[in-house]
Amino acid sequence: MPLYAELHRHLGGAIVPRILWRYFHRNSQDLADRFPEYPEFEDFYTRPRNTLDEYLELHTLVENTQTPDTLPYFIYRLIRGAYIFENLAYLELRYTPYLRTDETLSQWERIDQMSEIVEIVGRASQVKEYPIVTRQILCMHSRLPDEVNRAIVDLAAAYPDYVCAIDLAGGDVHYADRLDEFIRLYDNARSRGIKTTGHLYETTDGCYPELLPYLMRIGHGIQIPLHYPELLPEVARRGQCLEVCPTTYFKTGTLESMNPLKIVFDRCFDAGVDIAICTDNAGLHNVRLPFEYENLLTQDIISFQQLQACQQASFRHAFAWPHPQPPAQMLTGLLAPV
Repeated sequence: MPLYAELHRHLGGAIVPRILWRYFHRNSQDLADRFPEYPEFEDFYTRPRNTLDEYLELHTLVENTQTPDTLPYFIYRLIRGAYIFENLAYLELRYTPYLRTDETLSQWERIDQMSEIVEIVGRASQVKEYPIVTRQILCMHSRLPDEVNRAIVDLAAAYPDYVCAIDLAGGDVHYADRLDEFIRLYDNARSRGIKTTGHLYETTDGCYPELLPYLMRIGHGIQIPLHYPELLPEVARRGQCLEVCPTTYFKTGTLESMNPLKIVFDRCFDAGVDIAICTDNAGLHNVRLPFEYENLLTQDIISFQQLQACQQASFRHAFAWPHPQPPAQMLTGLLAPV
């Protein structure tokens, strides 16, 4: 009974640790030797980090294994788990295609290879026995050169059947010196009808109001209700939705407890700003989407009514959900308070 739409999940952090560890032991002797026993690997892979930059380094461990040859292997298992264990009806999977290309090639050869990556991910995501509606969000990256990021925007325009939007990732603290460049990229994307989201206001160091007008959704955005609530009316007026990923903020050292998220939800609901609850990196956290909802509910961060509103908002703000309404099961009172 599919009930959930996932709007913010990274391909690099979506592979659950057991599958990743088994892959190492079947295909990479160096990594198998580094992580001989599964419990030690799970502890290393899922434990909290001190900073967002330290946390993002974990993505490189996975990105190096996600090659054109191996992407179908990983994506099949990702889709299977999302359908069976998470009841996903819709999934937007985001990643930087350049980081899945052959590192031995020149930059321009790698740019050319990005289209192959998009096609591989698109085909591998169509799994008949697990019929989730899937789309890709292509991530520009704060540590990639402008010509690569421009090519990523061009790629999104070239593959509308596979790609639903662009994103900006790589750690929001690193945007400051390149804001004009990123604004031009987003402006170009919007002028071509490409939908937009972006990692913004995730940390207290990553708050750039100059980028907000160019985004249709805001990746994380929790610092707006926490520290800049005066921006909420404008966010509401634009119809922007926050992609809130609760577990992430403990894994990155951004929050020390769940309590500030109650402020996030209450202020957003009061201001008329929608929130989509997301996982960000379900495998890296070893936490699936239904548990994110359950955890918020059982810790009294949200009510049943807010839970259902967030479920519905995730479908309403999905960039490529093909139906005018969420799945009918969500509207029948199954989640009504008891």
